[in-house]
Amino acid sequence: MKIYRLTNGSGDALAVLEKGATLQRWSVRLGSDHRDLILRYPQLQPYAQDPFYLGALVGPFANRIGGGVVSIDQQAYQLQQNEGLNHLHGGSQGLHLQHWHCIDRQPARLVLGCETEDGQGGYPGPTAFQVTYKLGDDSSLDICLEARASRPTLVGPTLHPYFNLSGGEGAIDDHQLLIRADHYTVVDNCNIPTGELRKAQNSELDFSHFRTLAGSQLDHNFVVSGDLQRPSAELLSPDQRLLLAVSSDYPGLQVYTGEHLSSPFSPRQGLCLEPQFFPDSPNHKEFPFHFTRPGKPFVANIRYELKKA
Repeated sequence: MKIYRLTNGSGDALAVLEKGATLQRWSVRLGSDHRDLILRYPQLQPYAQDPFYLGALVGPFANRIGGGVVSIDQQAYQLQQNEGLNHLHGGSQGLHLQHWHCIDRQPARLVLGCETEDGQGGYPGPTAFQVTYKLGDDSSLDICLEARASRPTLVGPTLHPYFNLSGGEGAIDDHQLLIRADHYTVVDNCNIPTGELRKAQNSELDFSHFRTLAGSQLDHNFVVSGDLQRPSAELLSPDQRLLLAVSSDYPGLQVYTGEHLSSPFSPRQGLCLEPQFFPDSPNHKEFPFHFTRPGKPFVANIRYELKKA
């Protein structure tokens, strides 16, 4: 399994796998030491069949599609139903399982690409995907997701790293989280949005001020600004030496506290902060979403900024 390594002028390091364009490691220099920011397997072999999407690029459409059914220009498509009746993260032939080829490689920048076939996972295609990782000297990580479609299709990938700013050790309960979102999408028993946007203020999902994660079980999509200049969420390490901010031009942010992690990890050992379209967006006209069409490439940007103390 091929691995690409990036470094910046500050001594930070990034490792990306060709399989799934997976963000396998992100470590930063902190004083005289390095600290890991995301969970990773101790060896590469488990990434071949990873049930947790650990650091993977998921898609073509991240998150869930209710019943796996989507209609594009009055034509219905049945996507693979790989989570009960629902479609999740592109299914068993999703982007997280593809081998991505190298398009361009520099010391702090990597461009990878792959192509999905027509009908792969039920998606119309073929579609060409590209991801760019850029590691800044200011300890930022910029990710650009692009796609070019041969037919009108459904595109909305994201990255799925599990953050633990204590070097991957212990639960995330003592991390503090802030989310800049006034509303979140209400879901049914199958985690499919009902269409209701509910106010987060004064609810258990109110993270408008920094709160520790202890006692909070999250697997929710928050409605965010979609402004790259305004972080959607910030995560503070228990020792307050690292502050991670995530921003994106996506309108949603899935926040997941990792309850379903298991060996070699433990439940709640990592926190996912996944910029995205709202789950099941194509089936809700009221949700911000657009299909990707020939001649109109898809582009989404994600930025992780890190401040060190």
